[in-house]
Amino acid sequence: MTNHTKVKEFYLWDYNGTLFPMDTCKCLVENNSSSLSVYISKIANPKETDYSFLSQETVYASKAGHHLRRTMKLDPVAEYYLYQMAYKNRRIFRKSSNPSRENFGYRFFEGLPVAIHESYKEFSSKAEDLKSKYKYFIKFDISAFFNSIYHHDLTNWFSSQKPTQADINLFGQYMREINTGFSIDFLPHGLYPSKMLGSHFLSFMDHSELIRCEHMIRFMDDYMLFSNSKDVLIKDFQTIQKGLGQKSLNLNTDKTVLFSDVEKSIEQEVDDIKSQILEKIYVGSGSGMDYEEYEEAVRNLTDLEVEYLINMLSEDEATDHEASLILDCIHEHSDTFYEYIPDFIYRFPHLSKKIYHKCEDILEIPELTERLIELVDSGRYMNEYQLFWIAKISEKHLMSAKSVGTLLAKLYEHRDATNISKAKILEIPESGFGMPDWREVHLKNGSSGWLAWASAVGMRSDAKQRKNYLLGYFSKVSPMNKLIGDSIIAL
Repeated sequence: MTNHTKVKEFYLWDYNGTLFPMDTCKCLVENNSSSLSVYISKIANPKETDYSFLSQETVYASKAGHHLRRTMKLDPVAEYYLYQMAYKNRRIFRKSSNPSRENFGYRFFEGLPVAIHESYKEFSSKAEDLKSKYKYFIKFDISAFFNSIYHHDLTNWFSSQKPTQADINLFGQYMREINTGFSIDFLPHGLYPSKMLGSHFLSFMDHSELIRCEHMIRFMDDYMLFSNSKDVLIKDFQTIQKGLGQKSLNLNTDKTVLFSDVEKSIEQEVDDIKSQILEKIYVGSGSGMDYEEYEEAVRNLTDLEVEYLINMLSEDEATDHEASLILDCIHEHSDTFYEYIPDFIYRFPHLSKKIYHKCEDILEIPELTERLIELVDSGRYMNEYQLFWIAKISEKHLMSAKSVGTLLAKLYEHRDATNISKAKILEIPESGFGMPDWREVHLKNGSSGWLAWASAVGMRSDAKQRKNYLLGYFSKVSPMNKLIGDSIIAL
């Protein structure tokens, strides 16, 4: 029996950290998770021939250096299934029992998912401890890991964990149908259940008796081997490559570190600037203490310092961590952070989601809206990830601005807009700016896809009579439309 409350809590806990969080999925999970589960049970029933997992929409999230992460945006049923599967089978995602072969994160502990940042902090701390303990280490990761996993390998791993036969069959059907039968590039990125699968799929190397180094740690596909012997490390390094090669997985040669760390010059420069803006201020003890007490006061960055930090991001060696560090520094130490947001989004698309989360304390809402309109209307190329997250910023932070309707219209009609970036606009429950007419087009054209689904969810605050009229026809098109239509009418 599915515990809908626990699955829903798991889903909502992860929601804001995903690559393309859509209210279309969230609304159904929050308000009608039991119907999603019933729909999935019909997919599992061979007699229910009208039900199956749908082929999913391909999307592209930004990575550093204008690289793209190809993945898929799951519909509400497919997305809910992953969380339901992972929660139901959470006991198969275990921490390593071997203290010298450790894997970190992507599991449940005491009934709750382990936070990724806490796991990575634990992994990093362990790495530093082991560096001081052993003379040498090798660090490496797998190239395009999620896109390279072979469907049958993951399905075979899942079945080896001994879930029920029904769960094995449905798991294989899911992985096959969401990618139209294509055997690789099927595992969605950015979702905690997917990361659980990816991380624990690699446990076959953790348990290998052929690995001889004194200590090995792993965070997802990031490996670190430690030993006092270079010879042992080299042999293990090549043994792991051969083992991964049996699964058609290859290492990222550009990120491999042999025996010692690479200098983190950019991070050091950021630290230098941060140290320059800290001023020591004497605070009188006032209570008879015989020592002086100090506290740090922080001044704002100058325009030159901000420009210097931004220019550092253009250097080829800047990592995601360093770029985020620079963004954090400007956000924390500048009164005009909003002025830099459009430039950051345009120049560094991979930071778009992080910028969305940094907009919580911005007060210059009209000014930021106008600056984003200038960016969107500039005629410059913008990718799906940028347009999506500008729409998210608009929905959460800018709806009180007079010109936000102009911004939403320009995002919707942008020459580089995609089904998902448009769907993000359509699902906003706004009755002004002519948006009901935008939605009505997709609700009446007999379609079943993201534009129609998002349009239906965008009506969730409309009058019941209007919802009954438009969603009645919409719901007749497909089982998915009916599931969404019934859920919205019931609100």
